[in-house]
Amino acid sequence: MTPSYLELAEAIRAVLLKGARAPRRQVLPIPGGQFLVMPAADDRVALAKLVTVRPEARPSVFAELWVQRLDTGEVLHLPAEELTVCRTAALSLLAARTLAPRQKGALLLVGAGRQARGHLEAFREGLSLTRVLVKGRSPERVAALLEAARALGLAAEPFAGRYPEDLAFVVTATTSKAPVVSADLPEGVFVAAVGSFTPDARELPEALVQRAALVVADTEDALAEAGELQGLPRGRIRLLAELVENPPRPRGTVVFKSTGHAIFDLAAVRAYLKA
Repeated sequence: MTPSYLELAEAIRAVLLKGARAPRRQVLPIPGGQFLVMPAADDRVALAKLVTVRPEARPSVFAELWVQRLDTGEVLHLPAEELTVCRTAALSLLAARTLAPRQKGALLLVGAGRQARGHLEAFREGLSLTRVLVKGRSPERVAALLEAARALGLAAEPFAGRYPEDLAFVVTATTSKAPVVSADLPEGVFVAAVGSFTPDARELPEALVQRAALVVADTEDALAEAGELQGLPRGRIRLLAELVENPPRPRGTVVFKSTGHAIFDLAAVRAYLKA
């Protein structure tokens, strides 16, 4: 059984505090996209996740996850795409519960794919959402995500182009290389940018990142991988692992940039296997 998002968030928090072994992922070019190899290990499990990212394909991301239990030698083929969606959303939930200036308000989802759906479910489980707004390129997928939000008991509507006063959370989950939100987001909003993961891609405008009261990266590797963080002084960027134990409570806008890492897969696997 897949753990709840709150259980996954706590598993990720534990791994961030304890540490795990995981080299920087390898990224190889392939026709129409990239192929990623992401290994990790601790004293109980070793894993390798293989990911293809092809922005023009549907689905645009495909993953496989192989895991070995080190005590028994058993090798398992786990549902990589499901776990990736869940652990990414759980990571954003952990960051939001730890750092968001407001814990209650409207959620804007930019992108209407699997990651947006996972974040909807995670934020519904772990935060106090008043309503959901959705912005996406596909009317059909936007409509499906709005229906999913309503099925969770939330008021939901397409994003009309103006940021509401009760906006508390923004999640960008796209493969866009250009900003998908404007720089005039209201102050005090928590923004999780989880889609782009290369230095030439930027889901958030530079002006928004520059004026943020707090800029947080999921790991050290994001400093080299995330377009939003390029050119930003290192002293302006905090790592999530530095903040989960004694979090600050900023009043201004918080930007959380996640490019993903195998240590989060390790946390998800541990929670999934109850290892």
